[in-house]
Amino acid sequence: MLAVGDSTKLEIIFSTKKYKSRISKRPTIQTNEGPPDKHVQIIAHVVARPDSTYPVLIKPYKLDLTQFGDKVRDEMTFKITNVSDQELKTTMIQFPKDLFEVDLPKSIGVGESAEAKVKLTKEAVKSDFEKSFTIEFDDQMASRFTVPVKRTLRAARQQAASSAKP
Repeated sequence: MLAVGDSTKLEIIFSTKKYKSRISKRPTIQTNEGPPDKHVQIIAHVVARPDSTYPVLIKPYKLDLTQFGDKVRDEMTFKITNVSDQELKTTMIQFPKDLFEVDLPKSIGVGESAEAKVKLTKEAVKSDFEKSFTIEFDDQMASRFTVPVKRTLRAARQQAASSAKP
């Protein structure tokens, strides 16, 4: 329950599933404030071939920090390549601050590549999650790219299951 005049964050997850091209969704938010219901609109351009995006290519386009053994895997680098005809400045739009930090280059020159890094927080090292972060580039379209980040703890689960057995 939320008190009158208070506020909270609301997370809406949009899974692209097998969508391709431009897609628009309008989830409904119902409150006890009375009618009418509130709507937000999500507009996405789902790219079927992540190796052909513009103005940048992000490789890998999905970041998987799954931990298979005892060695802690708490960071991952990825490459951003500018395939446009202008220098691009980067701006972080959104990321789950409680799970990870994203270190981005300030700008990327024409035809150049730059390395970026995702680093987990201490709390996130112990958890499973599927989240994402969104970057904006200062081209004419103010292009935004959302990069999925996944983490699963395989070794910890297997050890816990085997130690629980008599």
